[in-house]
Amino acid sequence: DIHGYPYPFLRSGWIVGWSGMDDFWQKSKIDFKHGVASGDPTNTHIILWTRVTPSKPSIGKLNVEYQVSKDVNFTNIVSIGTLKADIDRDFTVKVDVDLSKHQPGTNFFYRFKCEDSLSPVGQTKTLPQKNLKHFKIAVFSCSNYPAGYFNAYKDAAKDKSIDLALHLGDYLYEYKMGDYATENAENLSRVPIPFSELKSLSDYRIRHAQYKSDLDAQLLHASFPMIPIWDDHEVANNSYKTGAQNHQENEGFFLSRKRNALKAYFEWMPVRDIQRFGSFYKNFKIGDLVNLQVLESRLSSREKQISYDDFIDKDAGLNKEKFLKELNKERELIGQNQLDKVRKNTSNKYTWNVIAQQVLLSKLKLPDLPEIILENIPAGYEYFRTIIKDDLPYNLDSWDGYPNERRKLLSYLKNKGQILFLAGDSHNCWAGNIKDDQDHFIGVEFGAPSVTSPGTSEATGELFPIKILENMVVNKNDDLVWTNLLNRGYVTIDFTREIAKTRFIGLSQVKNKNYSREVLKEFIVEKNKEII
Repeated sequence: DIHGYPYPFLRSGWIVGWSGMDDFWQKSKIDFKHGVASGDPTNTHIILWTRVTPSKPSIGKLNVEYQVSKDVNFTNIVSIGTLKADIDRDFTVKVDVDLSKHQPGTNFFYRFKCEDSLSPVGQTKTLPQKNLKHFKIAVFSCSNYPAGYFNAYKDAAKDKSIDLALHLGDYLYEYKMGDYATENAENLSRVPIPFSELKSLSDYRIRHAQYKSDLDAQLLHASFPMIPIWDDHEVANNSYKTGAQNHQENEGFFLSRKRNALKAYFEWMPVRDIQRFGSFYKNFKIGDLVNLQVLESRLSSREKQISYDDFIDKDAGLNKEKFLKELNKERELIGQNQLDKVRKNTSNKYTWNVIAQQVLLSKLKLPDLPEIILENIPAGYEYFRTIIKDDLPYNLDSWDGYPNERRKLLSYLKNKGQILFLAGDSHNCWAGNIKDDQDHFIGVEFGAPSVTSPGTSEATGELFPIKILENMVVNKNDDLVWTNLLNRGYVTIDFTREIAKTRFIGLSQVKNKNYSREVLKEFIVEKNKEII
């Protein structure tokens, strides 16, 4: 019943035969099983979203009314309208509400009504425009449903000082049961649905429905607006514009799979529909305090990642010269169109220029790992021995695999004011200073931990003390200031005119809903200064 279509058997502990289904449908009522959400706020508009669970899968169009109010009791409704829900959009509805008659930064409550049913109430706000003293965002990444509970969502939803959520990708995962991070799924009652890997439009819709059925996800979405952008797992692992590591020839055309995934994404997420494919860059102005640019680094421009496997001979080892020649070729990650927009839109007139995207910009190499770790490296990571010996970057799916375009991006940002970079993808916490090849400081980068996806600590287990490993990684990478390879969680950043107070929030566990939280590390970022 995750998707809201009742099965003809085993529902609520009793059997419904086919002959009794008509009576059952008649007694059913419209429901809102997947909560409400808001997103992509501007000074004047905001997206409101919900999904109607129809009483019959074959039902036609449903009229869904949305209401926006200045009070939680809906005695002061400021916007109202009717939307159509039907099977073509999987009974999801979205509206871009015009709130330009009200002061930017105003709080609103919203809900939906269909027939006699009311949705839960959500709270949202437009972006403030003037006289802004501070603004606080929460940053999330890598929320894997079968890997654990979304305690990070629940924890953040309790923080009433948060103005905006930013989700930097891997909002959901495409894997089948039995694949990555599903080993505890049955014990946690979080078996992925469908059981198979996602390929069809129906597959992606059902998985989105499962994630939106999570009560902590619903609580987060109902608490404040979200700006999300996908990474790879919303389609397939290590994807690029024409393919993915987790897409094989016998799985059909990748472009069809990508189209299915994106259609479901735009149906199920509180984001504006795009006018044309490839136009994924977003820019949000939060007064003159924060200029937030959200980049897309997966599906519009990214060329295929290079792989160490293509340059390693089992007898001769790595052909380092050939590898470096290939690595330093022109290769697109975000593409010239987005680069031009970054160059145009980054400006000294904003106190903070924030560039949010999916993968780490920081250069990152592995230290001399202890032999006990190297002996237990999972299949597919045997090249770690080689890259440690040859002092090479370890993650070619990140910006380390696209050094020419990274140089170009940093050249566009030089002397453009205070830059703060945000990234997801890695499942671990990172804090460092970004510099160009001439060692000029460009800005600070924070990499958010995962909500649930396994990190380095899960990979190494009890083989080696994690704190010692963290120190080894920091000492190896000159511009890296701090890392945490243990905790799942999220990041908050409170922007003021003088500082950006950044806190890494760590959770004690995700395998149980009873958790504790702690501030793993706090950074006070001052304008145009490196962190230490």
